[in-house]
Amino acid sequence: MLPTSAIVASSPEVICELTDPRLTEISGMAPSQLHSGVMWVHNDSGDKARLYALQLSNCAVVGELTLRDVSARDFEGLAAGVDARGRPVLWVGDIGDNRDSWSDVSIYRVREPKKLGKTSAQTQRYRFTYEDRPHNAETILADPNSQQLWIVTKQMASGSIYALPKKLRKSGINIAKKVSSATGLITDGAIKPDGTTFVLRDYFQAQFFRGLPVGVVDEIVDLPGQPQGEAIAWLPGENAIAIASEDDDRLIRVDLPEVAAAFAAEDLTESPDLTKSTDPTQVVRDQDFNYASLYPVIVGVIALVTGLILIRKRPESNMTGSNKKAV
Repeated sequence: MLPTSAIVASSPEVICELTDPRLTEISGMAPSQLHSGVMWVHNDSGDKARLYALQLSNCAVVGELTLRDVSARDFEGLAAGVDARGRPVLWVGDIGDNRDSWSDVSIYRVREPKKLGKTSAQTQRYRFTYEDRPHNAETILADPNSQQLWIVTKQMASGSIYALPKKLRKSGINIAKKVSSATGLITDGAIKPDGTTFVLRDYFQAQFFRGLPVGVVDEIVDLPGQPQGEAIAWLPGENAIAIASEDDDRLIRVDLPEVAAAFAAEDLTESPDLTKSTDPTQVVRDQDFNYASLYPVIVGVIALVTGLILIRKRPESNMTGSNKKAV
């Protein structure tokens, strides 16, 4: 049964605050599979093709991984997964397309480095396009046990989930096929490392789904307020997520609601049928204010603000302190 109301996140807390000047606009993040207490992140467009390793205890940058021979057009997604031999990799999505106009976009696969610090690595590039037309996207979902990937498009009223081929071609253009609808303005998502749950976020809420995509939406959680909230990732070994914003220096922890935590712990023996679409746009969001009626106004304002953000650099943040509650 689909949820009829959103749950307010209980006691979200600031994990740490970003102070390194290299971290200008966090747009994607994924937990390290090799280094405990480390989260990989990347900036939005404007940075070089590189990833940063954050120590979660204090948000210090403990690694910088440059992707060799890669030109970052518009990095907008990061996911942790495995290669064909089961080795830990990071999938980096150069999938931003604000004008829905690129003939093809790219995903890069890079082996996670065994040692941190300042390093570089070769990547494998996979080019793809969508079966219908170009789309803007900011979300990569990676199966933790295979090379299966999904892309979630970012559109105003509603987006879509597209599955990439199970075996990606290194040459030519791969075709992503639509498998489900999604709500509008999805800015990031992630599959839990055990493969039991995945989450999609927009600027206001996180939707938790049972199983792998397309999944079944089981819970919706109101996220703490952040300007331009973009990134989300699972905290390894916990029923909790971390969220970040392009315009907020705080890395915030949000614990899963009890219902979501319960189904995340279940043993899912059957994979969802990708031919059956789950359309979370039909979920009624009954909150203290009428979110559904305000949605067109809100997305219009966000579109205007986002446009302004794209033409200016982010100002320096004056936020201090690392133990305050997130609001």
